[in-house]
Amino acid sequence: MSLTKVEVRPVTGSNLELNRVDGSGNHIYPLSMFDIETNIDVHDFKKMSAPGQWPSYHYPDAMSINAQGRILGVGANDTARAADYFAQRLALVDAVLPPLTVLTTRYHATLRVRFDGMTEDADAQVVVVQNSIPLAALFPAFSEYMITWKAFLPYFIGVTTQTQYQLG
Repeated sequence: MSLTKVEVRPVTGSNLELNRVDGSGNHIYPLSMFDIETNIDVHDFKKMSAPGQWPSYHYPDAMSINAQGRILGVGANDTARAADYFAQRLALVDAVLPPLTVLTTRYHATLRVRFDGMTEDADAQVVVVQNSIPLAALFPAFSEYMITWKAFLPYFIGVTTQTQYQLG
């Protein structure tokens, strides 16, 4: 199953698509890793005065979604590449981090994905758990990023059919 779309749709700010190609064939925010982990809610019940545990129900819990990739500045010279890189970096930070105001929703963004074989996009409401977007020293047109989101449900929801897609 191949990932064809990852779009960050923040509660406030502009949408940003990772792993896309611009009109000139330049890769913008190319992904090197995209991983969806579905946690399992585990409650252990120890048997009293006996070895072992009682069997219990283990339901799918929240998802952890990890993305790693690169920010690549594009331009005809070093100055243009550096300016483009910094604009792309600011756009990524703006789309990923929550606003510096009082939050009015309990999620930061909607993550929209599509994989080969899916007939529609699928959404999950997410909060940012961790992010790292370091600046590369002495190379102002390239750096890597790592973002971890938490989705409250163990599945993505189809945009048109409301289908539940368990992807991790």
